[in-house]
Amino acid sequence: MLTDLNINAPPTAQTFDVCVVGSGPAGISLSLELAKKGKRVALCEAGGFELSEESQGCYSGETVGDPYFDLMATRLRYLGGTSGHWAGWCHTLEEVDFRRKDRINPLAHWPISKSDLDPYLAPACTILDIKPPRATRHLSTKQGIQEVYFSFSPPTRFGTKYRKTLTDSKNIALFVNANLTDVKVSGGQVVNATFQSYTGKKLDIVAGKYVFAMGGIENSRQLLWHNSRNNGQLYAKGAPVGRYWMEHPHFTIGAALVDFGLPGKRRFFSLTPQKQAELGVLNCGLRFEPLSPSAAKRLVKDLMCVAPAVGSWASELMGENLVCGVKLRAAWEQGPRLENGITLSTKSRDRFGIPSTVLTWRKSPLERRTLTATTGQFNEWLMARKLGRLKLDDWVLGRGDYPKDDELAGHHHMGGARMSDSPTTGVVDRNLKVYGSKNLYVAGAAVFASGGHSNPTLPIVQLSLRLANHLTA
Repeated sequence: MLTDLNINAPPTAQTFDVCVVGSGPAGISLSLELAKKGKRVALCEAGGFELSEESQGCYSGETVGDPYFDLMATRLRYLGGTSGHWAGWCHTLEEVDFRRKDRINPLAHWPISKSDLDPYLAPACTILDIKPPRATRHLSTKQGIQEVYFSFSPPTRFGTKYRKTLTDSKNIALFVNANLTDVKVSGGQVVNATFQSYTGKKLDIVAGKYVFAMGGIENSRQLLWHNSRNNGQLYAKGAPVGRYWMEHPHFTIGAALVDFGLPGKRRFFSLTPQKQAELGVLNCGLRFEPLSPSAAKRLVKDLMCVAPAVGSWASELMGENLVCGVKLRAAWEQGPRLENGITLSTKSRDRFGIPSTVLTWRKSPLERRTLTATTGQFNEWLMARKLGRLKLDDWVLGRGDYPKDDELAGHHHMGGARMSDSPTTGVVDRNLKVYGSKNLYVAGAAVFASGGHSNPTLPIVQLSLRLANHLTA
């Protein structure tokens, strides 16, 4: 069933088993699985089927700290959510991402293990139109190098692919242009949620359970706002809502000449868990992509100037097509830190009167050290195996700050409602239920306790399927 709240009169009061707020990969995956298991679901999307200024405008906000994206540009507010500009990269969280790292960052671990998500890998891959990524390949114990494999979705646009399935489902009531504007709490649980359209129509939904699946920024904003409106009764007092927010720094860091191929035009490498622990760093992925022939020749000329022997080696092999030039990019883990997070603006509100987002985001010395250590080990491995050489940008070597005109980050909004076994360091428990609430849950990357180095979409869907299993147990 479909109701466009901008156009249609709200239906008479209905009761649902679950009300899911947000229709990105988390919300749609969860709703479809719940419906498959016989639950009646209200799926509420703040936008429509296409992008609109009136919807995107509600994502306006302010950033503080390191250079970051405009908050209206880094997310999409319509059916399918930010899958609308997803590039399709898929990789699971790795075992090391779940482990304790007290010496490195005492919070960079999960209360669950990778094995808790593994049962949901195959169905998540089906939803994302991919084959499961290949297992990591060990390459070197001394330098601690391993090759990492990604799968690539077409990419799946959730709004396009699943629209008909959602509207045809007998167990799903899909409401579009339905903005969450009020939550009523009584006796430690949500008893009603009110939604409003851009034309002023209102809808009240009563459900046994409610799930916030609005993305890794909006989930925190809505939790903070509705908690303040309910005199602090929405979640446990002192829960760090909005805090420990994370991103994946993303930068082009240099170039390389290597005498191994790039099947599929890309190859990916990282440090083994043992080497990460030994060096006291987090998880960092190095991404190799081919340079154009002209750029590769310029790289050889540069090497001839600074290292003639290496330059001659490269020039000779390039002439025989035995070496290729590659662009070197990195995407890496950021440790959860209390000072990074989301707060409510005291200066601006959206059209529904909800305070705008203020996002504070800064990288720490640990992030810089992680990048430096990873590239150093990889260069050592290349030289030891006589496989090539890296030419790192000056800032990677400590001669300058991060570039302000590069990719900056991955548009991966993680944390803010992190999973933990304690309400002092997390917002949701290991089953994604909000501490202090009997029936409110959070889905999506907001619950990530740590982020690893890879794109979050695949584990987001795995976690959503796991939540569906819990809600129907």
